[in-house]
Amino acid sequence: MSTWNRNHRPQTLAAPVSLSGNGLHGNRSCTVRLVPVDRATGLVFRHLPSGTDIPVEARNAGDLTLATTLVKDGIRLQTVEHLLSALVGLEVEHLLIELSAEELPILDGSAEPWVAAILRAGVQTLAGRRRFIKILRPVEVRQNGKWIRVLPTEGLGLRIRYTIDFDHPAIGRQSRELSLTPDKYRRELGAARTFCLEEEIDYMRARGLALGGSLDNAVVFGSDGPLNEVLRFEDEAVRHKMLDLIGDLALLGAPLAGLVEAHAAGHALHVALAQAILDQPEAWTWAEMPEESERKIQPHRSFSPAFAAQA
Repeated sequence: MSTWNRNHRPQTLAAPVSLSGNGLHGNRSCTVRLVPVDRATGLVFRHLPSGTDIPVEARNAGDLTLATTLVKDGIRLQTVEHLLSALVGLEVEHLLIELSAEELPILDGSAEPWVAAILRAGVQTLAGRRRFIKILRPVEVRQNGKWIRVLPTEGLGLRIRYTIDFDHPAIGRQSRELSLTPDKYRRELGAARTFCLEEEIDYMRARGLALGGSLDNAVVFGSDGPLNEVLRFEDEAVRHKMLDLIGDLALLGAPLAGLVEAHAAGHALHVALAQAILDQPEAWTWAEMPEESERKIQPHRSFSPAFAAQA
């Protein structure tokens, strides 16, 4: 099995790559083009019809009902979390993302098609070192019995402990823990699909949501189990929540170094944690990979589908 050392330099893509499809909620077509940058810019969306640039920052978060939305100057970019999750999971943290419409395509409901596109494009490093938001003391957000918090850890990695607890026999209580690396993201999280309960579908569609949803892009849990032919993982639901969390933490504007624990959380609490961290500068500090680590670990300059097939 291949290994993929965490990169110590900022990364962008080596070449542009595009994907097209319909949005989950609006069911409208959208083409997304991922465009390399020549310096560390962070992640920036560009809505081509209006020319509006929206940086991936917590201050630009909008509606968080069933998806993560970024808002600026009247433009609302919906369902950004799966693409952001793939980029953060693969440590591609500097990129221009061009959109032809206001909702990203849902594709198969997971981040796997985005991962495949990133692998096709390859990556290249930029000047400087990766900067991390390193947690120094706990930050916690609670709401109606649900909670999420981040705790300090050694080193510059992100560890996640996530628990969901649904009053539904096909889901129930699921917990999973993972230390994030690109390899683990691809093997354990990237393919986990978004999900809902069969009983929620009429409610969502009556409110103009999930108009593009189907068994091709979501797991639907009925009273006797998933309506889909097969789950990709036995605990696919909690894995997808972790996938969403990684995408939502992109709104910090830099990779997070700490332990995130979540119980029955979702997009609103994920983004609330990001905002709470930024609102408490005494709880964190900027940190960079030390030179000694760079001498010990040689960063990958690029990867390819052939590399991906080994994992």
